Amino acid sequence: MIASHPSFIFLRYPIRDSSQPLKAILTQLARIKTGFARFPVDALILSWESSTLISAFEKPLKRENVKHYKALIREWGHSHSVWYYSRQIIHNIEWLTERGVRVFTIAGNGGSGMVNTFSFASGVITVGASEPELSHFIANNVFVDHFANAVYEPIRVDNNQGQPRGYDLNNDACIDIPVNRLSSYYSSDVQLSRKPWPILKGSSFAAPAAMKASFIKHSQICQSDDSA
Repeated sequence: MIASHPSFIFLRYPIRDSSQPLKAILTQLARIKTGFARFPVDALILSWESSTLISAFEKPLKRENVKHYKALIREWGHSHSVWYYSRQIIHNIEWLTERGVRVFTIAGNGGSGMVNTFSFASGVITVGASEPELSHFIANNVFVDHFANAVYEPIRVDNNQGQPRGYDLNNDACIDIPVNRLSSYYSSDVQLSRKPWPILKGSSFAAPAAMKASFIKHSQICQSDDSA
């Protein structure tokens, strides 16, 4: 919903195996590669992280040493499946970026001492939070390339009669979630809050915002109430 725009067409590759999400991501990246000749993509949002302590590599991190960091991940992958899948995901990201695909991943939500190892992929765009108050929560290191809003507070949008029409997520006065898409839509006794809690918070929300901004500049186009 944050990245949506009338000129975009989204292809969804959901993570269906919650027990092995990195393996599932790798499977879906393989699908994208297999169908790329017939169904090329312009961008990929990978709002996921495979993070570890920066000190596992060196502190501070240095971009010029990224080959060494990837070699360490490859070595760890001989003993641990999480790092095997992480290295393969990095390899697949690089396959896409070599073909001009803009791949957006996240800085990660582990705090200042962590790094998302997907950031090591050549050509990837790593997105952190533009809100300085989130520095304790969202990582920010030399591999973070862009910053975007990572906090979204839904605000109710009413019609001229004061009846709720839906919720605006990004403060652009557009309805991102129409009332007929709410789980409580058919409950007549439910009072819809003007500012519901909790808010959306995390670098996973910053990545789609950065992707949209890279393609669409200063867009104020609202979609119809029938879509989210």
